[in-house]
Amino acid sequence: MIYLFRYLLVATLTFGFVMPLLYSNEKSMNVSVSPASSLIIKGESNVNKFQCSYDVLQFSDSIEVSFISDKAYLNFTNTQLHLKNSFFDCGHKAINRDFNKLLKTDEFPSIKIELISAHNQPNNLSIMTKLNIVISGISKRYDIPVEVDKTTDGVMICGNLPIDINDFNLSPPKKLLGMIKVSNKIEIDFNLAVKTSE
Repeated sequence: MIYLFRYLLVATLTFGFVMPLLYSNEKSMNVSVSPASSLIIKGESNVNKFQCSYDVLQFSDSIEVSFISDKAYLNFTNTQLHLKNSFFDCGHKAINRDFNKLLKTDEFPSIKIELISAHNQPNNLSIMTKLNIVISGISKRYDIPVEVDKTTDGVMICGNLPIDINDFNLSPPKKLLGMIKVSNKIEIDFNLAVKTSE
């Protein structure tokens, strides 16, 4: 399982990115996300469930990340990912409209995910990451474990981040005079096929 000590998550919800854990001092590297990836925001109301999938083809450009290693820890600087709200598809125009209204897309067009740090967990196959997530101008920090599996041409990063939208001062929509209520609890589920290069 040596690869678990050489790769880790860079970013979210839907994150993330991977890089070596055994580098010393300050390093930079480029990260690319394969179209084989998926990033989905999942939610539910009192009558049904819904999911909004991000268009992973928008990850066409590689992203440069910078970090400093400190034993089993990596501390990151200016390592951010911006997810444009308009690139999420909830499967129906009305739901897409509600989704963008909820996130105040006109004023805040993107969700920002910043990777703060990452470290190996003793006796555990997962890697613990610390993320800062900004939604609708409100910032909140999360600790999230991610699973890393080696593939033929890179690694697969998998994780799930539960979020309470009330933490971002967002009010879930109500329909039919309040009879249909959307839960304030959502999940960002991600399976990211990632390649790295220096």
